[in-house]
Amino acid sequence: MKIYLIAPRTDEPNFDSAMSSVPGMRGRYALVAASGIASVAAWFPASDDIRLCDETVQDVDLEAEADLVGLSINVSQIRRGLELAREFRRRGRRVVLGGAHVSLAPELFRGEADCLVIGEFETVAPRFMTDLKAGGLQSEYRCGQADLAQAPVPRWDLYPNDCAIAGVVQTSRGCPFECSFCDVIQYLGRKQRHKPPHRVIAELEELHALGYREITLSDDNFTVYRKRTRELLTALLDWNGLEGRAPVQFSTQMSIDVARDPDLLALCNAAGLRHAFVGLETSNAESLTESRKRQNLGVDLVGECEKIVRAGLTIHAGLIVGFDHDDLSCFEQQFAFAQRLPVVGLNVSALVAPYATPLYAEMRQAGRIVEEATHGTPVGNTPLTNLIPARMTREELAEGRAWLKAKLLAPENAILRFERYARTLGTPRLDMAQSADQPVRGRRHPLRELIPMMAREPGMRRLITGVRDMIAERPEIAYDLNSTLAMYLGDAARTRAASERHALRSAS
Repeated sequence: MKIYLIAPRTDEPNFDSAMSSVPGMRGRYALVAASGIASVAAWFPASDDIRLCDETVQDVDLEAEADLVGLSINVSQIRRGLELAREFRRRGRRVVLGGAHVSLAPELFRGEADCLVIGEFETVAPRFMTDLKAGGLQSEYRCGQADLAQAPVPRWDLYPNDCAIAGVVQTSRGCPFECSFCDVIQYLGRKQRHKPPHRVIAELEELHALGYREITLSDDNFTVYRKRTRELLTALLDWNGLEGRAPVQFSTQMSIDVARDPDLLALCNAAGLRHAFVGLETSNAESLTESRKRQNLGVDLVGECEKIVRAGLTIHAGLIVGFDHDDLSCFEQQFAFAQRLPVVGLNVSALVAPYATPLYAEMRQAGRIVEEATHGTPVGNTPLTNLIPARMTREELAEGRAWLKAKLLAPENAILRFERYARTLGTPRLDMAQSADQPVRGRRHPLRELIPMMAREPGMRRLITGVRDMIAERPEIAYDLNSTLAMYLGDAARTRAASERHALRSAS
């Protein structure tokens, strides 16, 4: 059979997934490879003719000869995903839809495809394949929770690996916390399930052979179950950079409470886990209480971040504005908070209420949900939250968030965080220089292309020169500083381009 599996592009350019939106980049790159389509492909018989398309880096072939077209859709891909589904069906192709938002809101997709996969595909994959071969696909497959120990290695050999910066290994699903704005526990559950270390290593071997030297450990909370985390990190330590193998930098997602475990942080460093996304959200204790972000309460968030960075991990932090306890002063307060952190990379978001979350239910009951904005429908020329804030308008929240993002990205402010970060960062065990200096899959790290390009601007040139001075002073963290600089420049370029696009839309 001919199978065509597609990860649609996001409806709005997003730096976390798409580098093609950065002006001046040569070619199209994904920051992280699309693991969903590669994972689904592994369940099809090897005799099938399978094509993968990550629309971040490839054009969809609407003329593709396919017995089945599969699309994996999350909330940021709804408009594009439905557009593709309708077009392929118009051309007589059978279409299957799955993914996070299809699972959370199947009612939105009924009638838009020949088949919906609701939940985790692995639990119905054998039955799905039997039905497909027999020509009797059901209109819906309701899935249970998958056993990650049984998951086959994704078909990365089918993916356009030369267009992705980081590979992906999913190491767990689910999270025991109950943050009111997070839909992970609605989709994957609060009981975390783990992939055995030997299965993780098998996938790492595959990605390493394909040339990946940066790999994301896809985990909703990598450090929440410490015994399991230690077992996996020990396996990574025994594999990474040994037996003549060039070392790999790992990244993942963890919560701030890891700062209480210095031994675990030391093991992260030793194993090559160098980059962590941490959801700080806000320094306002009332807002943290409101959102049930209990793990962030009762601690000095700045001090806890310093412990993590001092242990050799670079933090990329998430900040949120627009909680019910936030008024118009929250933007200045978040700026002051962020400038105290040893953190350069910051995701700044306006609070939204994802479908099926406790926050969505609460806001809907209160009459504070804008339904047309909940499922990816654009409202006006500026992306607006789908909830009505308590102490400002939706427009004021969007404007305040944009101001905060721009203020934090301004070179004169970013350089202060670079200085704090460079002073604080602990020395890593693994030397990534050999991986950084060798071409990977025939090319250099694409984000590094931005450094000479952005250096043409006086403000950026001063920042880049300042970072070069930091590298001269601390050459042992050169890889980290260069990587952080490249990420910062990419974020600045993309954010500027997005602002220009929105200004053009508003003017028209």
